[in-house]
Amino acid sequence: MKRRNRCGVLVAGLAGMLSPIAGFGVGLSVPVVSARAQFSEDDPRVVAVKRMTLMRLMKPVTVNLEDHRLEDVVQFIKDVTQADIEPIWIDEKHDVGLDPDATVTLKAKQVTALQLLEMVLERVSDGSDFEAATWQFTKYGGFEFGPKERLNVHRRVEIYDINDLLMDVPDYDNAPRFDLNTVFQAGGQTGGGGGGGQSPFQDQGTDIQRRDREEKVQDITDLIMATVEPEQWVDNGGEAATMREIRGSLFVNAPDYVHRQIIGYPWWPSRYQHAGMKNGRRYVSLDGSYDFAEAGLETTIDINATP
Repeated sequence: MKRRNRCGVLVAGLAGMLSPIAGFGVGLSVPVVSARAQFSEDDPRVVAVKRMTLMRLMKPVTVNLEDHRLEDVVQFIKDVTQADIEPIWIDEKHDVGLDPDATVTLKAKQVTALQLLEMVLERVSDGSDFEAATWQFTKYGGFEFGPKERLNVHRRVEIYDINDLLMDVPDYDNAPRFDLNTVFQAGGQTGGGGGGGQSPFQDQGTDIQRRDREEKVQDITDLIMATVEPEQWVDNGGEAATMREIRGSLFVNAPDYVHRQIIGYPWWPSRYQHAGMKNGRRYVSLDGSYDFAEAGLETTIDINATP
């Protein structure tokens, strides 16, 4: 499965819409395209911000938390990593959010700060009004975490090429059997005339039964919706994610945390990403073995601290 760049499609669409305006001497095409690049998911500046945040969150930590306030734990992670992370708290406008006064109790040894944050979110989700909490990146490169219900507000469309998954790979396991006895018998016959002999190939196989393309597409979409955030898909009764296949491409409109579990982050080295299954669900974890020295970051091998 490949992630397709949408820049060319969007720029072409903008050019088509702006051409009539340009005819009146209003030069809007260049500023509009530049503005799009400023807020693009693929913009190098945005990618650099995301990469730097993740590298900082890869710092290893060891903590022992006993009934510590969530707000203090979050501040501890910020201080240790110097990462710009934004919690989604409960406020006057939103009844759903993280409670800064919620208490956290856990022990973690030699885990990354990101893994610690995920463990903390799992703890505070138990017994809360919201179903679960996680983290994601915004289109501007910001790192936010909180209830999925709040994260679902920020969605984007990604196009995934699945043509390679729809191809039929030949498996020639029905080759006919070659009967040597028939060849010898035919060779021992005398007389002219020729032709009409029995074929030495026996049990010639029938055509391979191939599945319909629609069935294979349905299998792929069903697999994704069953393993990646099943409760969030509209087809499963959720409200956060939709998916549609057109000409071998999946158009997925979903929050960043859903896209991350489908394909990971293309700009993060694949050797530092690990995909797996837990309780029948897919997850993508980010390894903490990143070369910090190469990135110009200082790390602490073991941080024994209590916020």
